[in-house]
Amino acid sequence: MTVMIVNAATGETVERERTAEEQAQYETDQAAAAVAAQNAVDAEAAKVAARESAVAKLSALGLNEVEINAMMGGV
Repeated sequence: MTVMIVNAATGETVERERTAEEQAQYETDQAAAAVAAQNAVDAEAAKVAARESAVAKLSALGLNEVEINAMMGGV
């Protein structure tokens, strides 16, 4: 993989191969981004599951959908 370096003052562009250190950092960053993306998906799934659980419990108490939505703020 290559790295492009642009000198903003002169507009000169240099393209070169990544060093081993740069490649290692790139791979670390990519792995961290993948973990962060999966954490966001997991958090959203947990939020949906919690809402579904709350709705089921409120329904079991005899509340209808309109009452549940009113209590939960339409979430």
